[in-house]
Amino acid sequence: MTLVEEALAAELPKAAIDFFVVFSRFECALKRSGTYAIGNEDRVDPDWDGFARDLGPAFLKQVIEQGIASVMVNRPPKKQVKLADGALGWKDIGPVQNTAELFLAIRRARNNLAHGAKYRDGGTGHIDLVEGSERDDELLNQSMAVLELALMERPEIHGFFRRY
Repeated sequence: MTLVEEALAAELPKAAIDFFVVFSRFECALKRSGTYAIGNEDRVDPDWDGFARDLGPAFLKQVIEQGIASVMVNRPPKKQVKLADGALGWKDIGPVQNTAELFLAIRRARNNLAHGAKYRDGGTGHIDLVEGSERDDELLNQSMAVLELALMERPEIHGFFRRY
């Protein structure tokens, strides 16, 4: 079995796969715009903070008024931490206070999914949710709703998103 086959055998939930696709294209669109690319000749990263700053406080207000991300705003994804005994654990994060924190919460959802072992196979051939994962799909779906709204607000970024 190849590494790809082995990784795909875990069959991530659809929400996780959809989120990975949208998130990666969104980051690519930010960088390709030039406006939201930070770095140098050795490395380039999407400028999420600059993007959030340009959307401004009205964007978070719109998200709240539309009710598209109530869990993401009020109980954002936890942060994975290393506990004193060396074990991995999860730290609660307070409610989102501004647009930059909203996009940080979305990035944390991505990091938790990609690096935090939120889903595991356990050798059974089917997914077992990690303890505390019961709201993961909701967080991923709400993250996608926020990214979609951001693309509607910034059609020039949406253009780069479509032109992958």
